[in-house]
Amino acid sequence: MVSFLEALLLSIIQGITEWLPISSSGHLAILHNIFGVQNLAFDVFLHFASVLAVFFIFWRDIIKLFNFKDKENLRYIWLLILALIPAAIVGILFKNQIASFFSSFFYLGVFFMISGIIVYSTKFSVAKKEKPSWFDSVFIGVFQAIAILPGISRSGATISSAMFRGLQKEAAIKFSFIMAIPLILGATAIESKELILENPGFLILAMSFVITFLISIITIKILIKIIQNRRFYLFGIYNFILGLAVFVWSFFV
Repeated sequence: MVSFLEALLLSIIQGITEWLPISSSGHLAILHNIFGVQNLAFDVFLHFASVLAVFFIFWRDIIKLFNFKDKENLRYIWLLILALIPAAIVGILFKNQIASFFSSFFYLGVFFMISGIIVYSTKFSVAKKEKPSWFDSVFIGVFQAIAILPGISRSGATISSAMFRGLQKEAAIKFSFIMAIPLILGATAIESKELILENPGFLILAMSFVITFLISIITIKILIKIIQNRRFYLFGIYNFILGLAVFVWSFFV
């Protein structure tokens, strides 16, 4: 059961961290461990609120994809589907193993540091193309599968991998954010029954939804400007320092 204060803090953290490349799942796991509560269903609900912010920001691009007469749109949809396959396989086959990592500060620290290295490495990437290829899609999808681990940022991993493959910043952001939609909606559908059974209360859910949604919109716009100004790699430093701190902390708790 999530209290009002816990829901408020988790909503703010989710709104800030979901789209910035600093791992919302990792930050939520840290808070859950501090509170002594694990609530995957509520976390998924917050992710649902975050993904609706993507609809708000990119609604023109999303609607455009439904023009199936355009072969480029069909190609883009197939690329998105292809990129989802690795994460779907990993999520289904290793669900229990992955869930165990959420309660370990040791693994959280390690995964945050890995995420930091991935994101910082974009400093050395070179933009060469506007559209992803089939191989790019699989490559990005593998990184998204890795990002199922708490502490490894999904947006950080997918945007970084797209930039490693030479995609321009705008193309990398768009592909990363839109490919998150079916993944998060699927997780929401799976966990919705559990959330209903827990019954945290309408006011808590409504408050959490609004806060997460609004903050997510703000952070997406901030992230777009940061990437355009070539400062994306700096989030890697934050991830690594936080990961190192959590890793050290794991030996004292």
